[in-house]
This record gives sequence, structure tokens and C-alpha cells, in this order.
Amino acid sequence: MDIMEILKTVKETVNIDNFRKNVFINSQYCNWYNVGNNTILAGIMRNIGYFYKDKLSAEGIQSAGKIYRKYTTIMNCVVGVEILLYIYLVIFPFFLQFMKQQFIISVLALSIIPLLALYLSYIVVNKIYENEIFKTIGEAKKTVFKPTLKNIDEQAFQTYLKTPKKSIYVVLLLAIIFLGYVLTPLTIQNLNRDKKYNSVIRLSNIYLKIVPIASSVYPQRAYAKLKLGQYEGAVADYKLANEYSLSDTYSSDIVGVKTYYMPYKKMLGEFDRAMNEENIEAARYLLRYEKAVYQLKNKDYKTAYAELNDLVNVYSQNKDVFFSPAYAYYNRGVARAALGDGVGAKADKAKAKSMCPECEFNQETTLIHTP
Repeated sequence: MDIMEILKTVKETVNIDNFRKNVFINSQYCNWYNVGNNTILAGIMRNIGYFYKDKLSAEGIQSAGKIYRKYTTIMNCVVGVEILLYIYLVIFPFFLQFMKQQFIISVLALSIIPLLALYLSYIVVNKIYENEIFKTIGEAKKTVFKPTLKNIDEQAFQTYLKTPKKSIYVVLLLAIIFLGYVLTPLTIQNLNRDKKYNSVIRLSNIYLKIVPIASSVYPQRAYAKLKLGQYEGAVADYKLANEYSLSDTYSSDIVGVKTYYMPYKKMLGEFDRAMNEENIEAARYLLRYEKAVYQLKNKDYKTAYAELNDLVNVYSQNKDVFFSPAYAYYNRGVARAALGDGVGAKADKAKAKSMCPECEFNQETTLIHTP
């Protein structure tokens, strides 16, 4: 079988013209048809039709079409407003409560409310449309609106084919919204990497007003606030990131930020609390390391040295740890130097350098995620 025979077979199997007519029948452009000497107009609720005993004139069809288009536009606007109200008055404000429920309960709660509101809106708009049709065109009997390929008007179909489809603009608008939804967080992340922290906060503020449950944007804004010295604001954003991600992913970041502004003794209590809540041993070692470095920064050299010494020994026993062994050696060397052990300090720093030649050692917290 050559290509021409294949194309002929496909053409016979799939009638493109009939396919287009089926699309037309199910679209809002098909709002009337004739059956014998009778005309049936479509309702806004597509399963409802209005049966006229006499065939409507061209002027009557045109008038009915204008009324139908007016009310379909009204209905589309109502649906859009209802969706926005539902998102901003129900989903976003009560997102966390919904997510804490069983899956089936959340699905039912999130679906029943909008479907009921949509159904009631269709009933109300269709009734108003019906009244105007009866007033303008004349009384009619309710029936089922069910056009077929045989009774649609050919001229109406040809007009439909030549008419620009509004759905194209709707799809284009949805594509723009989707791209904005996806690309804006990536843009915010790149701004953070470029150290444009004020721009990060401005763009994040706009995005989070539109999508206040965006768990990936809160830590980006938190990091920018941290770099601008807005520590308490950064902690608040990391807490929101935890809430909306339904996790404790950013709990360590919260502890890290607090080291910049919390009073010394209160901060030690924060470390102890975090260690008590941590179930992973390697993660607890990291918190112990961070606490020791914090003590080192605050010139509590003896306590810091003792803890860092223990942690180096833990690493020497081949236990899993999340802290950097090279940094542990280096900071133990800093503590030794402060305590007067110059030889030990030199040995620890040399060991650290051999373990990580490219490292620029310091006492900065490693608990905060870098964008």
C-alpha cells in the first residue's frame, strides 16, 4: 500500500468536515437549529433548549444570538470571579487546615463547594436569559437542546469556521499565567544568587500576594532578608516555608538565623531544644558542632574546645556526621590558639588545610540553605 492509498483510507475513515461540525455542535457558537418548521434555541445550560413552533426569521435568529452571546459572556465572567473568590477566600486562607485532613475529606471539601456554586450560578443566569428570550423572541416550550449533523445550519457552520476563536486568547492567557507561575520563583532564585536582595524581596512580595502558599518562595525571601540584616523577618519567612511545605525542612535555617541576633544564653537554649527534637544522630552532631562554633565566636573558648574535641573524636571513629570534619579541625585549632596551645593549633589548621585545600575557613553558620 503506497502513501496515496494510505491517505485515501484515512480520509474515508476520518471525515474532517464531520469532525469540525461535531466541535461546532459542542461549542457556544452553535446556539440554534431547525427541526422541520420549528426552531430550537440553546440555553445557557446546554442541556436545556427552547422549542418554537414556527421557524424563526433571520432577524429573530440574529437577535437570539446576540442575547445568547451576552449571557454566555456574563456566565464566563461569573465563573472567573467565582474561581478567584474560591481561591482567595477558601483555598489560600484554609490551605493548611485542608492539608491536615484525610485526603478524601480534602478532595470532597474542595470540590463540592465550587461545583455547587457553579451549578447555582448556571441556574440563575439561565433563568435571567430565559426571561429575556421570552420577552424579546416570544414564549417557547422547554425541551432538550440536542443538535445533530443533519439539522445544524450550514451557513452558521461556515460562519463559525471563519470566526476567530476566543479560546485561542484564553489559552494564550493561561499559558502566560502558567509561565509567570513557574518562571518567577526561578527569577527570584537567580536574583538571590546575583546578590540583588532588595529585588528579591520586592518580587517575592508581589508573587506571594498572588500565590501566598508558595512554599519555595518564602525561603528565598528569608535568605534575602538575612543578608539585609532583617533577621526576625527571615525567621518568620522560614517558619512559613515549613508550614506551607508541611515539613521541618527549614528548622535548621531558623536556628542558624537566630545565632545572628539572639542573646547568648537564650541561643544556647535554642541549640539544646533543637538537639532534643532531632532524631537523626548525624544531624545532632551537626547541631553540636554549630553550638560549639557559636560558643567559639562568643569567646567561650574552653567549652567550645571541649565540644569540638569530642566531635573530632566522633569523626575519627568513622561515625556518620553532617558537619565538615575539616572545619571541625580548623575551629578546634582556633580554640586551641585562644587557650595558648600554639603547637596544637598549628597542627589542627594544617590538618584542616590538607583535608580541604580550597576551603576558606571561618566561623559562619552552615545551617542556612544557600539558594
